[in-house]
Amino acid sequence: MEFIEFGYGTSTDENSLKAGAHAASDALKMMKKYSEKPNIVFLYSSPDYDPEEVLNGVKLILRNSVQIVGGSSKYFSTGMGVGLGISINPKESGKKAVKDAVENLGMLPKLLYVITDFCKCEEQVLKGIIEELGVTIPIFGGVSSDDFEFEHTYQYGNDVYLDSIVCVAFGGDIVPKISYNNYEYGENSGKLENIITKSEKRSIEEIGNISAVKRYIEISGYKGTVTELEKDPEFYLSHPLGILDTTGDIHLKGPISIKNKKLITGSNISNSNELKIENIDKNAIKNIFETNTSVLNNTQPHYEPALTFCNISSFLSEINPDEIEKLIEKSDINPFFGSSTFGEISLKKYGNYSMSMCSFAPDLVTISAKEGIHMFTKHPATKETLIKIHDLGGSVKVEELAKSLGIHRRSAYDRIDPLLKYGFIEKDQAVINITEFGKLLLKFEF
Repeated sequence: MEFIEFGYGTSTDENSLKAGAHAASDALKMMKKYSEKPNIVFLYSSPDYDPEEVLNGVKLILRNSVQIVGGSSKYFSTGMGVGLGISINPKESGKKAVKDAVENLGMLPKLLYVITDFCKCEEQVLKGIIEELGVTIPIFGGVSSDDFEFEHTYQYGNDVYLDSIVCVAFGGDIVPKISYNNYEYGENSGKLENIITKSEKRSIEEIGNISAVKRYIEISGYKGTVTELEKDPEFYLSHPLGILDTTGDIHLKGPISIKNKKLITGSNISNSNELKIENIDKNAIKNIFETNTSVLNNTQPHYEPALTFCNISSFLSEINPDEIEKLIEKSDINPFFGSSTFGEISLKKYGNYSMSMCSFAPDLVTISAKEGIHMFTKHPATKETLIKIHDLGGSVKVEELAKSLGIHRRSAYDRIDPLLKYGFIEKDQAVINITEFGKLLLKFEF
């Protein structure tokens, strides 16, 4: 029985309005029960499109009654909040967005989904969110990206925003599972080398008291000049610098670009940090992806997800886009939904060279209890009937069930109809079988 229905659509139409309309139309065609009135809509678009026109195209199909990133359903609810001017007041904007999202939700959130602009102070935005939300609610999301111009990054939230953060609080009968990758540095060396001696927020000017770009060329083994390196993102994105933590994990920083003889990083960095260099190739990307999917597959409870959000660093995507496309297509976790990002938010962590995933599944234990109580109240005889099917081995013919209950065969059919409707049993011709959902209900002592 499907408790959360998900449909998706894409379009490559050159016209922004048509692209939005086609994508929305295709998403609705995949849905059955909620195709007339979907509960929540997530929208991503390429920076090549006009975001206003994309949104208008989507609204042409979905009408204004459907909120873009917001809404509710029988099994889960959402609330949305928007914070503006994050480059000016990052912490306060983050606090406002999450506060409004939780208030609009009207209950304790199970998950906070975040979309923020590339404002060069994302760490402060996340800090504001955590101060307002606390540390017990999982946070997942990413930073809007463009074609490495770092200028045209938009956010959708019933409208098109710039320099903003959009938060969506999810509540209800859902189970979110989050995975993210850490890099383990392979070299064991106690000797301090490549210490940052001059930096400012997200740029490194000197390493070991010499030009950061020249030092980077030395330690990376680049065979060209500074000018050639500046125009070779394929090389410097696949040979990032990072800093080690006490557990041996390396937090990759960049360079994500090289400007004015400075190494530009994707997140803040300070003087006195020791830099290590990594080489990210096809095998490394494959390992990162498979580590994430393995975590989701092996984390309890093993419920089938309705969908899995997936944020992949734009810097990783640029290294080998074909490999990432193949990994997604071949993965046993589907459907994936998400985007390439300039930063990835997972729990309390903020990264730049990472992949993060969040599976979204119905909480079958809670749903089975609620649905069971409702069914037993409305149809009292179903309780005895379900227990009897279980006592007979979980699989029984209708005639045998009727005989065991001491009722007429027609009465037995009347009793099993609600059980079929609620998904606690399934019928194969004249044989009744208890479903996994029904087995969950039987664990409760009603």
